Amino acid sequence: MGILVSGYGGIAWHSEKGSEPSWEEQAAGTSYCAAGDGMLFAAEERADGGAVRLYRPCGNGWELRDCMAISGSELCHLAYSPKQKTLLGACYGSGHVVAVTVDEQCCRFRDAGRSLRQEPVRAAGETRAHSVLLNAAEDAVYSANIAQDCVYCYSFSGGTLSETGQILLPEGVGPRHLLLREDLNKMYVITEYSSEIIVLNLEKTGNPVLQRISALQDKCELKSYCSTLAFSPDGRFLYAANRGENTLAVFEADADGMLSFSSRQSCFGDWPRDFALLDGGALVGIANQKSDEAVFCPRDAVTGRIGEPVWRTHLEGASCIRELP
Repeated sequence: MGILVSGYGGIAWHSEKGSEPSWEEQAAGTSYCAAGDGMLFAAEERADGGAVRLYRPCGNGWELRDCMAISGSELCHLAYSPKQKTLLGACYGSGHVVAVTVDEQCCRFRDAGRSLRQEPVRAAGETRAHSVLLNAAEDAVYSANIAQDCVYCYSFSGGTLSETGQILLPEGVGPRHLLLREDLNKMYVITEYSSEIIVLNLEKTGNPVLQRISALQDKCELKSYCSTLAFSPDGRFLYAANRGENTLAVFEADADGMLSFSSRQSCFGDWPRDFALLDGGALVGIANQKSDEAVFCPRDAVTGRIGEPVWRTHLEGASCIRELP
């Protein structure tokens, strides 16, 4: 397995962990990546629009095969559906979710994509889609809208999204990224403005909030904004990144998926925009955007604790980490 790091200055591919990049590409605004069916997809996040890129493996790196403009601005998040051969994206600037079908045989995009705007449900004004999340069956999509304090829900068939409803969250929390635990019928929401994890019961109508737990230290006086979250492979620990406090908070999940604080570790840099659990959960890769660096730390599977970095690599505006074949 190799490791890909993307950032606002480009993309770097490390064919072996701990190695120098074996392939690099300078590109502006490649803020997020996704992969599937042997292809790599990158988002171009631009204020005046947005585009998606498609790469395929070539030698010891990747070859750009297609680039297509999408309807929406500031494309900031991607998810790929292998079953429906569709790339999904969230547009922070315009509040659109987009769906672009993919020809995996030719490694090309089939069309310019279809888009749906997340119309305000709570207040007029801004609508900012910040993430897209597929369920395991790939027939439903959830999208966090940070401006509307809302999770928009969609059915997904034939590469087409149809809005089915919304989950309203407490006002002012600013939902950013989402996780599903379908075995527990729960969704986990990390919030940018209130810096917390919100646990939702997907089976409950009305008020689905089961738990709210802060990702910050008690009496933290720093301005801090959560970025993303991830579960350990065994589901015992949930990790949350804090930009500003510059930490990863670790929570232990009980049998019902409820959280309790476990430990906290420095991100060993500035502004952890993204992180990923790599090598079966033995390693944590952290993309520190403002210090232009990705750091890689060992993880104790028993305690959930994160150790000191064993490897660092430079990339301007580091914003996304993925482990790929």
